[in-house]
Amino acid sequence: MTRFCIICATVLCASYCSPEAPETSSEEQFGSNIQDTELQGTQLQGSNIQGMTMQGFGFAGATLNGAALTNVHVDKGELVADQNQVTLHGASLAGAHLSAQVRNVSVNPPTTASVEYRITSVAVETGNDPTNTGSTFLYTLEQNVDNLGSWQPACPLDLDGRRVAIPLAATWDETGARVESTTMFTFGCTSGVIAKCYRWGYRPWVTGYGDLAEMHWICTRLARADYCGDGTSHTQDGTLINIWDTLPSPGPIQHWEALPGELLPGLFFEAGWRTNGAACLSHARWLLPDGALIALECPGKLILPGLAGLGGTACDTLGQALGYGSAVKMFDESYLLH
Repeated sequence: MTRFCIICATVLCASYCSPEAPETSSEEQFGSNIQDTELQGTQLQGSNIQGMTMQGFGFAGATLNGAALTNVHVDKGELVADQNQVTLHGASLAGAHLSAQVRNVSVNPPTTASVEYRITSVAVETGNDPTNTGSTFLYTLEQNVDNLGSWQPACPLDLDGRRVAIPLAATWDETGARVESTTMFTFGCTSGVIAKCYRWGYRPWVTGYGDLAEMHWICTRLARADYCGDGTSHTQDGTLINIWDTLPSPGPIQHWEALPGELLPGLFFEAGWRTNGAACLSHARWLLPDGALIALECPGKLILPGLAGLGGTACDTLGQALGYGSAVKMFDESYLLH
């Protein structure tokens, strides 16, 4: 599977950009899959919460037909629960009500609140499975927007025209950090990066490829162009990218592939990525108008190259990016237009 994404940036000259051909393939980023194309996006979870930040869905307090659900948990890519000594999963959880915790960080001090959601339908995920591990379901969710029974779709439309989410057994905070939790989980809308990285093959529960929970986290940084690793996106929805990884056999999951230059002019090596953001940026990326701003926003982490392109945290090839340590495990080329 080939992944691409679209980013808005000015086309730069390729004087620094002669990427090595790594042993890996291209993938989609932020955005949805369009004919083997990946589009970057700015949303992490992708849900509509009207100015609030989603913290997670609670395992406790879930009900179905007015009766409590117990032992609620995420098993691989599926929500599972017990009721009256019967284990429910898949479509049997349609109609279940759950409580999510949201946070308003625009006020001081930040406030938290509970929001009610319900599952209206459940479908088996088909395709979007590079590791051929299955076990994933898509959940259509609605949000009680006024606590009086006014229900609205919880997820925006994705590029397939669907409003669905995938459950993951972890949460993400405002900085984009992945947080293990025994009390909450995430429903990642397929319009957001968490679900997209999952669909690109980085399923945190899959074994045999190394630490895919770590790789999924790295992917969410890359997919949002979260260079500083602080939760701030530096891209625009629809940015074209080409991504790959260096996972051991049977990996990599996403392989580098040359993209058709006549169709995609201006696609250059952009960065090497780890869980705390970009380890280095290409000279072509540094030369964009916001290059100096990125350096200011990432003090001590990303350093703008000096005159003649010397110094700084710069990498123009896979080999150079790997020189920033073993934690650098994902890479991308970007359509550098601004």
